[in-house]
Amino acid sequence: MTMVVAILQAKPGQEDTLEEALCEVAARSREEPGAVAYTVGRRQGGRFLVAERYADRAACDAHFAAPYVTGLLARFPELLDGEPQVELTDVVTGFVR
Repeated sequence: MTMVVAILQAKPGQEDTLEEALCEVAARSREEPGAVAYTVGRRQGGRFLVAERYADRAACDAHFAAPYVTGLLARFPELLDGEPQVELTDVVTGFVR
């Protein structure tokens, strides 16, 4: 299983727009056959944490190639204050209820 964790800092005034875009990607990702879990959290100050799990690396790669994901990534310069912090890893343990 592959996990992606991203920390995104919204530009001032773009917090709600970024949240809407992340929620749309989460909803569409639910239909991906290899998507296991997708969680978006928001902290004060416009900081977002996105945690994703995929059945394998191929499913993760397919997710990032999807048009709704590439479309969001293309909008990052207008939405984010700085570069996203992204980590990709193999899952060692955990659970989803």
